[in-house]
Amino acid sequence: MTKPQLFAMFIAMIVTSALVSATTVFGAAWYLKQAGDDRSMIEDTPLSFLTQDNQSSQGPSFQSLDKVVLSVRGKKQTHFVMIELAVETRRPDRLQNINDYMPIVRNAMLNLFSQKTYEDLHGEQALASLQDEVKNTVMMAFAKTEVIRDIDDVLLTKYVVQ
Repeated sequence: MTKPQLFAMFIAMIVTSALVSATTVFGAAWYLKQAGDDRSMIEDTPLSFLTQDNQSSQGPSFQSLDKVVLSVRGKKQTHFVMIELAVETRRPDRLQNINDYMPIVRNAMLNLFSQKTYEDLHGEQALASLQDEVKNTVMMAFAKTEVIRDIDDVLLTKYVVQ
């Protein structure tokens, strides 16, 4: 065999190998998808996109969390802050039990607001910066849970300082 023939045979073997591998992977994924509704087998694999319905094309859904009431220091007296949060998701079926994680959220909010004073929460730019801080704090609180992958955003829906 000459070098050009050997090179052509080598390229043909690589192309054939790639086609067989791709066909095997997608054929197996198709079979598992058609095999039934037992999607847990490939749900946490890189092929999980095959188990997802077209829910990502629908708009976001919002899950309200329980309200949180906290106290903050003021110059003359203690003040109370009430916040309500909502979690934005495109997979609402996975976040039905999100209020089970409220102790984690409350703990994170206590840690955040323990460093705040009434004056910090009552300025012109206070709400914008507070919303970013609350979002980052809640996302960090959920970071060690499995629900973090289903949370798209955290919104501050009610904010009262008294």
